[in-house]
Amino acid sequence: MNKKELLDKIYTELAESLNITDTMTVEIINSYEAVGKYLGNLEEELDIQIYPQGSMGLGTLVRPISSDEEGDYDVDLVCLLKNGSYLSAKDIKQIVGKRLSEGERYKSRLDEEGKRCWTLKYPDFHMDILPSVPQLNQSTIFDRKNTEIRLTNKEEEGVYSDKISNPKAYREWFIEQMEVTFLKRREIVAKKRNVEIEKVKLFDVRTPLQMAIQILKRHRDIMFSGKENKPISIIITTLAAKAYTGQTDLYDTIETILQNMHKYIEKDSSGKILIFNPTVSSENFADKWEESPEKERAFFDWVRSAQTDILQNPMEFAGGFGSMKNQLREIFGSRAVNQAFEVYEKKNLNDKNIENLGVNSIGNLVNNTAENAVAPLKKHTFYGH
Repeated sequence: MNKKELLDKIYTELAESLNITDTMTVEIINSYEAVGKYLGNLEEELDIQIYPQGSMGLGTLVRPISSDEEGDYDVDLVCLLKNGSYLSAKDIKQIVGKRLSEGERYKSRLDEEGKRCWTLKYPDFHMDILPSVPQLNQSTIFDRKNTEIRLTNKEEEGVYSDKISNPKAYREWFIEQMEVTFLKRREIVAKKRNVEIEKVKLFDVRTPLQMAIQILKRHRDIMFSGKENKPISIIITTLAAKAYTGQTDLYDTIETILQNMHKYIEKDSSGKILIFNPTVSSENFADKWEESPEKERAFFDWVRSAQTDILQNPMEFAGGFGSMKNQLREIFGSRAVNQAFEVYEKKNLNDKNIENLGVNSIGNLVNNTAENAVAPLKKHTFYGH
């Protein structure tokens, strides 16, 4: 097994260790469905619907860095008042906040009003709820099902203004960027669970693009721990999805993304940086870079560091397996790396014991398949002295 193949396997296990657990996924889903039911019962005429957006909806949510951190899962949700298109920006926001503050179950969890969201704090995660209504004049460049929404933006002066977004269209665009690998892996999950393929959600599937984004976000979190100007997830996710060209190996996916994501950052005639929302042409994800140039510098510093830390240094490293583990701990955190290596080593031992691991003609460890033409490693019985 060469270094690239080894890193591909290690990074795959690392992505799994970073991924949200099935238990936590169920807890979060049950919690936001309960919120939706509560709000809907109080405002039946508004026909309230809650659904995930952002990392939770895309299957790119990342576990906390350390096991003792609480509230570190940032769960983004859309609270759509389906019959509320007539409401003002202020009313959209206040109706949801008022209802949450009146509920015995939620008023103690309710944080102060945010710029766009109301936040509920749970022991292991916090839930950012985005009040919104359907946008009557649909104008997106991608929308095919009239899923554009109007949300509220509270300015510092206390003035409420309208903003446009389309999380459902973004999700569909994200799937299209990895359509072939997504459909194949979705089918595998459906067969494994013995369910209809439509019941397999995006966050149930593990594609190279999703895993690459999780690894890149963890690298960013470690690099900017305790620092300002951390690159925001929507920029990383959008540029990664645009740069992805269907790779099936995780190392190749990360390499392609880091080498090409800068190509999708544009500039207008005045030199302003543009990273457009692919589904809402009026939204520039890099709008704060103009007023805060340090955010732009921080992003490109991070890209260079990620190229060095994730791609170059591990390939050039001449130390042993344990030294590689120590190096990756500094980049991704001890807990995630320890878990990844533990799972990788267990799988390797199992492959060896069932004679599914061997040595090829040039001395590399490979899976024992016909194409690899290997001499299998025999199961170790631990007999003798």
